[in-house]
Amino acid sequence: MRKYLFPLICLCCIVLFSACSGVSLFRGGSVSTVPQTRLSPLEEAAQAYVSGNYGRAESLALRLASDPAAPASDKAGAARLLAAAALKNAHPAVALTALDDWQNNDPGADAGVEWQDAWARAVRTLSSADARIRADALYKAGGRSMPARSMAGIVLAVRQWRDGNLGQSLAALESIYGSAAGAGEKAALERRLALELHLADPAASALAYSAVTDDNRSTFPFSVILLDKLRRDSRAAGTRASAEAALKDAAGKLALADPSLAHRTPEETEIRIEAGTHRAAAPPPGDRTVALLLPLSGQFAPVSEKIAAGAGVACDELNSAGIKASLVVIDTKQADWRARVDALPASALTVGGPLLREDYAGAKAAGIPARRAVFAFLPSLEPGDEGRIAWRFFAAAGDQVDALLGFTTRFGIRGYGIFHPEDNFGRRMAALFEEKARAAGATDIIVQGYDPADRNDWMAATNKLLAANSKGSVFRAVFLPDTWKNMDVIVPHFFYQNETRQVLLGTSLWEQSLSAGGFVGTQYYGLAVFPGLWNAARPTPAGERLQARLAAAGKAGADFWSALGYDFARLSAGLNITDASPKTVNDALQSMTLDWSIAPISWNGGIASQRMHLFTPATGGFAPVDESAFRAAYEDAWR
Repeated sequence: MRKYLFPLICLCCIVLFSACSGVSLFRGGSVSTVPQTRLSPLEEAAQAYVSGNYGRAESLALRLASDPAAPASDKAGAARLLAAAALKNAHPAVALTALDDWQNNDPGADAGVEWQDAWARAVRTLSSADARIRADALYKAGGRSMPARSMAGIVLAVRQWRDGNLGQSLAALESIYGSAAGAGEKAALERRLALELHLADPAASALAYSAVTDDNRSTFPFSVILLDKLRRDSRAAGTRASAEAALKDAAGKLALADPSLAHRTPEETEIRIEAGTHRAAAPPPGDRTVALLLPLSGQFAPVSEKIAAGAGVACDELNSAGIKASLVVIDTKQADWRARVDALPASALTVGGPLLREDYAGAKAAGIPARRAVFAFLPSLEPGDEGRIAWRFFAAAGDQVDALLGFTTRFGIRGYGIFHPEDNFGRRMAALFEEKARAAGATDIIVQGYDPADRNDWMAATNKLLAANSKGSVFRAVFLPDTWKNMDVIVPHFFYQNETRQVLLGTSLWEQSLSAGGFVGTQYYGLAVFPGLWNAARPTPAGERLQARLAAAGKAGADFWSALGYDFARLSAGLNITDASPKTVNDALQSMTLDWSIAPISWNGGIASQRMHLFTPATGGFAPVDESAFRAAYEDAWR
């Protein structure tokens, strides 16, 4: 990854085992504590829910969700809680309305498996006709996420089978699966179909079974339909033995994005919204140990110090709430750091880090992931590791691209230029952007590379790119996966060629440079946007708490790294796992909720995705994108 670089600062000393509120972990004194405050309206509703008073929870959540003065974050949380309570109270119409409100106040919520499972559960209790109408409406809704629409398409297809409409729906399922963005989305679709088939009536299932042949049985949706048939047959006395043998044989032959589907019952794949209504910052009583694996000397010592400081604030909050929490920071620059991980107390089932790839490889070689759930602060893990060997607690390159494409597709942009340096990073990002853009419906993409070491080549390459776009306006946005310092040379070339209309799409490399401030040359960047992880201009309530506590302790202001430590410590303390097996951790992650300070992370089958913020260059650095103003400028440019 392109590293975040800060001025080199040495840590005076860090004590390995330390209470979070102790003075030995941080320079400049202890982190202050504050008295526990009364419950907020949202927390009161959540407490009613957790205690089993679903009627009161629904009433309180409805009141808050309907309050026009409530902030969007509270309204989103209230709508989510209202949906959970309404499902408990058998009020599906209320739940569906609440899910719409959740999505409206938290755009992108419908891309999460928790939202989708709640929607499917609500629709499941409606009449067959009403369920089909709602599923068809969501499937065709242009303003909804593709994962939500795909989920609705599966729900619709299975219900169509009851009416004998098999061929058309099977073709639609094949199309949905073929359009899925990557293995994670394909696995989610397989699990959804498995659950819907499991709950379908025998007549609909029997019709689907008739479509499975020797030629198609290894492809979606037929592979999942075959698994359902074999699983049903294994429950009947006359076919049990042969079906169990066939299930075992099929497990190794079916081309599934989620191979575990052959071994798990469909109920195990469903995520219940109520399982995540507790707040991660307030787990049940009991000691918590938050462990971090960080380099405490060398180039990344300043980063490590910030992560540890944020984790300390989180532990201090937990202690203030009556939950005993300890922070352990293990220096991966020390030769015995792996042994020190093994010496952690049993309560340290999760560890945050490592921060560096070589340390992650060292942790694997020492067998640490077999004993503890490792949440690496890395943008990617080794192939096949994520959700099985370890977990990611950091944005991936794909998260950056998803944020950009989510933005441009709302503007109706379907054509893209990709202008990239011919180095490993540039080529990798260019290929990823092209793949995801085509999956999102891009019609035209022009790719142009340039020699990163030869500035004379940059202008020639720019001319080639724009010449290819001169007739018919093939693309209206250009992806620029290069450092910010090179933009001062590259972007003016567009203007020299009288191209001032393009939406300029940067990466988080821009955030790293612009975070230092001082940028004033905004004349070229009125239509520029890039993804980021920490919104200092509009912090979340959790981010505001972090800022206030760091300031009270006399420490540097909050930034992404301190927020990363703060959020990890609260998630770690609230995960409530009894072992570090992949199934236990994956199930816990999918039912966990957290009031994030950084861009929110969610996990689907152990695969992390982060819903990144969007920014634009501005005087002094950068600012959150005002989408309405951006749209007006874009439409004016293309008149």
